[in-house]
Amino acid sequence: MKDAAPQTIYLKDYRPFGYHIDDVHLTFRLSPEATRVVARMSVRPNAAYPGAFFLHGQDLKLIWAKIDGAEVTPDVTDAGLTCDVPDAPFVWEAEVEISPATNTALEGLYMSNGMYCTQCEAEGFRKITFYPDRPDVMSVFTVRIEGDLPVLLSNGNPMGQGDGWAEWHDPWPKPAYLFALVGGDLVAHPGQFTTMSGKDVDLNIYVRPGPDEDKCAFGMEALKRSMTWDEEVYGREYDLDIFNIVAVDDFNMGAMENKGLNIFNSSCVLASPETSTDANFERIDAIIAHEYFHNWTGNRITCRDWFQLCLKEGLTVFRDQQYTGDQGSHAVKRIEDAIVLRSHQFREDNGPLAHPVRPESFIEINNFYTITVYEKGAELIGMLKRLVGDAAYYKALDLYFTRHDGQAATIEDWLKVFEDSTGRDLTQFKRWYEQAGTPRLAVTEDFKDGTYALTFTQTTPPTPGQDTKAPQVIPVAVGLMSDDGTEVLPTQVLEMTKAEQTFTFDGLAAKPVPSILRDFSAPVILQRDQTNAERAFLMAHDTDPFNRWDAGNALARDVYRRMVTEDAAPDAAYLDGIAAILRDDSLDPAFRALVLSLPSEDDMAQDLADADHIPDPTAIHHAGEALRVAMAQHLQDILPRVRADMAINGPYSPDAKSAGKRSLGNACLALLSRLDGGAAAAAQYKAADNMTMQIAALACLLKIGKGADESAAFRAQWREDRLVMDKWFGLTVSSAAPQDAAATADRLTAEPDFDMKNPNRFRAVFGALAGHAAGFHDPSGVSYRMLGDWLARLDAINPQTTARMTTAFATWKRYDSNRQAMIRTVLKGLEATPNLSRDTGEMVGRMLGDTPS
Repeated sequence: MKDAAPQTIYLKDYRPFGYHIDDVHLTFRLSPEATRVVARMSVRPNAAYPGAFFLHGQDLKLIWAKIDGAEVTPDVTDAGLTCDVPDAPFVWEAEVEISPATNTALEGLYMSNGMYCTQCEAEGFRKITFYPDRPDVMSVFTVRIEGDLPVLLSNGNPMGQGDGWAEWHDPWPKPAYLFALVGGDLVAHPGQFTTMSGKDVDLNIYVRPGPDEDKCAFGMEALKRSMTWDEEVYGREYDLDIFNIVAVDDFNMGAMENKGLNIFNSSCVLASPETSTDANFERIDAIIAHEYFHNWTGNRITCRDWFQLCLKEGLTVFRDQQYTGDQGSHAVKRIEDAIVLRSHQFREDNGPLAHPVRPESFIEINNFYTITVYEKGAELIGMLKRLVGDAAYYKALDLYFTRHDGQAATIEDWLKVFEDSTGRDLTQFKRWYEQAGTPRLAVTEDFKDGTYALTFTQTTPPTPGQDTKAPQVIPVAVGLMSDDGTEVLPTQVLEMTKAEQTFTFDGLAAKPVPSILRDFSAPVILQRDQTNAERAFLMAHDTDPFNRWDAGNALARDVYRRMVTEDAAPDAAYLDGIAAILRDDSLDPAFRALVLSLPSEDDMAQDLADADHIPDPTAIHHAGEALRVAMAQHLQDILPRVRADMAINGPYSPDAKSAGKRSLGNACLALLSRLDGGAAAAAQYKAADNMTMQIAALACLLKIGKGADESAAFRAQWREDRLVMDKWFGLTVSSAAPQDAAATADRLTAEPDFDMKNPNRFRAVFGALAGHAAGFHDPSGVSYRMLGDWLARLDAINPQTTARMTTAFATWKRYDSNRQAMIRTVLKGLEATPNLSRDTGEMVGRMLGDTPS
């Protein structure tokens, strides 16, 4: 029988907790199926907000409870406990028993390959002990761990250790979601950092004994770079004596910023040239930076409630984007971020899962760790910085850190800091946090008597729960080009505040070519009639790298779309444009590689749907393959030379310059493989001495229907390396012919190496299937049914991973009636699954329209 309908939580109902928790002492007596946790905390009533003494608790066996040393009998339910308590300060104590070994949801305290590990964000601490598990309850924690394991870790600074025990103390008040504990047979890769005030900090990356020990060096250097960068750019210094990172195989997220003890998915910290690609190295660098930056934007200043999740995540994503740009190319990083935003966040905004950056309600908070909260949240920080200017931005951040250190803050607190430090009224800007959806920015132009006018009109389509939208503040970066390719007006930021607004530029000798939304200055969809000739001109001459790439991308989309809908031949202007970019050796190789990349098949499906076409994934796939062949044929005289120029002599380095060369060389190889039958790719595979070159060559072969021997050799070579095998599983599915994708995924699930309980392996197979647009949307519906069946099985084991994987179905209403009917049947079947988790139930209900957003 299904549980009663889950309760919806609303932002408007927020009320502070009725008690203060001054300090917390936890004792863990570790045992796989019978860990005992003794909690003692000093409690005093919150006179300003009196209320019942309620402690969250889930899957806990209460052994005893005491108030001021006297045993009490609380009222215990599935959600927690209540108890009569004194109207004065008191000491609460309780002992519970939990079973880490059977905790497959990977929330709270669980086990991964014999290691004890925690994940408490967002609401996992309530699976450890009875506690007010909410982010606005902050306390000082002291932890004692008892167990027969060589390494016992928790937050803060070590206080002492002996045979079978260790004690830790974190002097900085924190909410329970930042609590962490790790116990296991681990080896430390040590390092040290001296802060700007001269304080020495011990650094460690803990891994399992064996091959992982040789994959920590890059992570350690990334951590040191992050610490230096945060001091130099934001003036933030680390505040403990030690900083530990632990690599864990079974982890639902990428990493977690627990105070002083970051827990990482192994894939997000372990790296070596032989087993990791350039993309892996860049991702690891960014994630280590992200989690470290949380020390101030998330830990020292946390969020008052989970509706403010975007406060810590949006700001920290923006900071890690700044950091990554500083390590390489800001232009390339901006393009990459925009690709992700347009491909994934715009899609979320355009469907049943649309929600504001700060939601007004939720059923399961785990479902709001979304790209809207993270990536669009970061865009709002970037827009704010653009509007106030760099100097005012950093002045406001200094005030933010001073004013709110040690507090649980809100979006209102964040914006008030900027208002107070700059004098600006940000009431209208706040709408970006409150309104869902992607604004459409329509543009018309006029030129008369030396005056050029741009008229902008903004509209935002209805989203679930929000039918009408008010105008937002939109910073529109604009430059003007002359028809000879020179810039007649450098970049200016136009501040749009009305539904319709006209901006004029005087004293021009001739009508200019506008370059609008430079550097992707706002997360909007630009709607403007533009010829392919103008796109080709901007692709060749625009001085803004983002818009130069975007012009080529728009040209590619137009060519691609007409090949699908009109069976047109590839446009010569586009082919000539990419040839000119490819020949230009003055351009960053990473930029040229991006220009050679076509929009994804899913992006093209959305483009067609936006143009009132019903997308046919099979037709899109075939048109994309035909366009790649046409590109290869048009560029065949250039590709070998450019690829040869990108060759690197000497040992592998993951630096941005070298990675950019490999990226362009492999982009050339992908096109060459369509001409030479894979000969060059086979040679590269055989000669490769690093994973970037090896797996790129294998992908080229598999994409053209070859490479069976190389795939078997790759598997045999890397069978014992779980992270490399994740790559092989994913590549095998994503490279399959569309009609074979489901069967390939099904075959891989029968492999001994497939483990549905491991999120990385499950996502490797089924994330790849969902991302294989033509294969996932095969007209037979076999992929839909397969994923639905596996999600129904996984939900009982790991609701978080299940709920996130359901988003594969989020765009179902863009397709034809047959596909819609098949997906709806799968979703209804999932909805009817006995004992379906509230995580998955909420997501399915929202996609079906049964659950309000």
